[in-house]
Amino acid sequence: MGLASGIAIFFFTDIEGSTALLSRLGTDTYAQVLADHHRVVREALSTYGGSEIGTQGDGFFAVFAAASSAGAAAIAIQRSLSSTPWPEGEHVKVRIGLHLGEAVETPSGPVGFDVHRAARVAAVAHGGQIVASETAAVLLRGSLPEGASLQDLGQHRLKDLGRPEHIYQLNAEGLETHFPPLRSLDNPDLKHNLPVQLTSFIGRERELAEVDELVGSSRLVTLVGPAGSGKTRLALQVAAGLLDGSGDGVWLADLSALSAEEQVVREVASVLKVREEASHPLSDTLVESLQYRHLFLLLDNCEHLIDSCAKLAGTIVRQCPKVWMLTTSREPLAVAGERVYRVLPLSLPETAEADLEALSTSEAVRLFLERAKEHRPDFSMDQKNASTVASVCRHLDGIPLALELAAARVRSMSLEDVERHLETRFRLLSSRSRTGAARQQTLEAAVAWSYELLDEPEKLVFTCLSVFPGSFELAAAEAVCSKAAAIEEFEVVDLVQSLVDKSLLQIEQAPTGMRYRMLESIAHYAGD
Repeated sequence: MGLASGIAIFFFTDIEGSTALLSRLGTDTYAQVLADHHRVVREALSTYGGSEIGTQGDGFFAVFAAASSAGAAAIAIQRSLSSTPWPEGEHVKVRIGLHLGEAVETPSGPVGFDVHRAARVAAVAHGGQIVASETAAVLLRGSLPEGASLQDLGQHRLKDLGRPEHIYQLNAEGLETHFPPLRSLDNPDLKHNLPVQLTSFIGRERELAEVDELVGSSRLVTLVGPAGSGKTRLALQVAAGLLDGSGDGVWLADLSALSAEEQVVREVASVLKVREEASHPLSDTLVESLQYRHLFLLLDNCEHLIDSCAKLAGTIVRQCPKVWMLTTSREPLAVAGERVYRVLPLSLPETAEADLEALSTSEAVRLFLERAKEHRPDFSMDQKNASTVASVCRHLDGIPLALELAAARVRSMSLEDVERHLETRFRLLSSRSRTGAARQQTLEAAVAWSYELLDEPEKLVFTCLSVFPGSFELAAAEAVCSKAAAIEEFEVVDLVQSLVDKSLLQIEQAPTGMRYRMLESIAHYAGD
């Protein structure tokens, strides 16, 4: 793979505006364009000694042993792409990012914080542009090809990284050198109100790509998932990726602190700076103002105000053709045109063995280790504790909130004690943060938030289903709930579906048919 002592130049590429390009060209022509693009990139990697790690949609991830080779490959790719005659007069523009860093070599490729930083460096660039982090630029300075130079673009805050990154642009003869400002979050030319993320975004590469594709083709997408599954963080990451300086910006309306349905419109109007007019309903004023604006609106935490959110979203989709929406909720809004994306827990270790390389490919393990190091810098996974790390992640079902709360406990507890106390997880998994939302302070509060939104029949079925230690069939649920809660069997069918919609039951496709199960933490709450 080319990782010398864990150090390498990480090399990321992707096509700018690929969804729009697909729409313009059609599937068959775009497939050929993509094949030609892949050929160009792979020829450059082969010529200059790059090792391809993988592709994600229209992007490449590769590593180089030398910065000079990575720089030369990037220049060669841009020159070849710009000189290629693309169909229908199109221009295929690729952004490329370089970063020198350290990673652990695993069977699925390099894993580590610097890999994420490299991807974020590439993400702030524009099509046709080559950018490099400071660590990569230091090595590039002494080995630039003839006619090439580095242009200082200054410090930039990347999407989810607390420490700003100094970015440089790699220029060379025959390449475009003038680009819009970088897509960094502190760029004053980018209109948005997205919050600073002080911790890194771990994993979710597949989910990001899939949601990006949905957002590119649907004007209303809802991220649905159980308590603590990371819906908000994923949505913010997607929203940050849409910042490109075009239109009227990307705007977040956080609804978590609201308590009344009528507050939804007022909050969204406040975010978008729409003023109320006398003798005119604010909802009408808001919709009228959005009819002429081109923006992306994120409504976060809709579940407790689902009726108002659904009504507003439905109206915007029908009457405001240039407004695109992403919402997060424990259940779908159930309005026309909505595309629902279920956010599952992070991937779990595939093996029970203490195989460090295999375990490090698990997103749940990576998140737990990253957060544990924030609380205890000397914490690491080794052969002695690897199986315990894996056990903790499995017991917590890969739920990000639960993993973060458990990781915080290693500050004052041994990993073995953390695992032992998971039987009383709702007492163990709590936060001492003075700033977080109350329902994110403890795992119990996060699950209770979902439970309290249920009606009485749903609560009855929810608690009855906790008797199953694993997965179960619908017939078993009908039998148990009709006996224990005196609910008619035909009613149980609808109530089970409702609990699936509200992310309190998971669906599994088994050889014998559809089965249902509760995540372990949710089952603990229901049982209590």
